Amino acid sequence: MRAKAKGSAMHSELPVWCGKCHLRVAPYERRTIYRKVEYHQDCFLKLVREEAEDEKARRSYFRVARNQSPQQV
Repeated sequence: MRAKAKGSAMHSELPVWCGKCHLRVAPYERRTIYRKVEYHQDCFLKLVREEAEDEKARRSYFRVARNQSPQQV
């Protein structure tokens, strides 16, 4: 005889949603927590790559602006 009720499956964890793709992260999937947000591992790698490219572009923009001398009339 079974003692468990039919609806008492292992659903103790609340669903977790990826901060980048907004899809559900399954309990068995590898995940990364970055700045208090959970991501799929692949989504996190894409996010870090995008942030690095943005930072690189920002730094090169300021480097060009700093090296330009004001035009004299």
